[in-house]
Amino acid sequence: MRYVNTLPGLFLIVLAFQGNAQQIQDYPLSTRALKIVVIGSSTAAGTGANPPDSAWVNLYRDYLQGINPANEVINLAMGGYQTYNLMPSGFKPPRYRAHPDTLRNISKALSLRPDGIILNLPSNDAAAGFSLEEQLANFDTIAQTAAQANIPIWICTTQPRSFSADKILTQMVVRDSILQNFGDKAIDFWSGVAGPEGLIGLSFNSGDGIHLNNAGHRVLFESVQARNIPEVLYNQPEPTAVENAEAVGPQRRLLNRIARWVLAFVSGKK
Repeated sequence: MRYVNTLPGLFLIVLAFQGNAQQIQDYPLSTRALKIVVIGSSTAAGTGANPPDSAWVNLYRDYLQGINPANEVINLAMGGYQTYNLMPSGFKPPRYRAHPDTLRNISKALSLRPDGIILNLPSNDAAAGFSLEEQLANFDTIAQTAAQANIPIWICTTQPRSFSADKILTQMVVRDSILQNFGDKAIDFWSGVAGPEGLIGLSFNSGDGIHLNNAGHRVLFESVQARNIPEVLYNQPEPTAVENAEAVGPQRRLLNRIARWVLAFVSGKK
């Protein structure tokens, strides 16, 4: 009699596994949580914004979590960083160049299994005197590392800064090259905040000629938002039937074993 009373519970377990398996199979792609990792330097780290909630990365996190509270934005940015700091782990830099920071570089970002990555390096390469070719080669290496992992990466352009004329020119050429080379994966962080002669516009300057104030961070946020990154990621190809089967398979096999056991048990009691 005790065994017979357990049958309703067993049938409930079977039904629960059926529901879970169906949920995994039919889970809408557009409702899954997204994880975005940001790598870069002081602007991405929030310098110039006060309070910190006004920084563009934090504004973007709020925006994404307004779409889905489970969405994540992980910020690995560190003030003062250059492209060399963010190169893949194991990269051997030229003499007198920084080594990759394995806690904040592209390899670390990929290890977090993100849906997408945003790279924001406004001007420290130019400040250090790196050539145009050197900067672009590093951007390409970082982007190719993400591509090899099949993770989309968006590259932000350089930003205006109080520089000498030759460095401002380098900044502009790097900006144009990023826009041309990365196309719809480039984010323009220049046009909305630049003033005359490649300097930060007066209404966006935090006061040091290098970093943006709250209004400037708002412009950068809007530039990222305009790229419709969630829509791009949600429109990635859906898992194939084989991938769905692999996800559901273990539960279905357990379901079938439980169902066969219950049916055998009932048949034996008749």
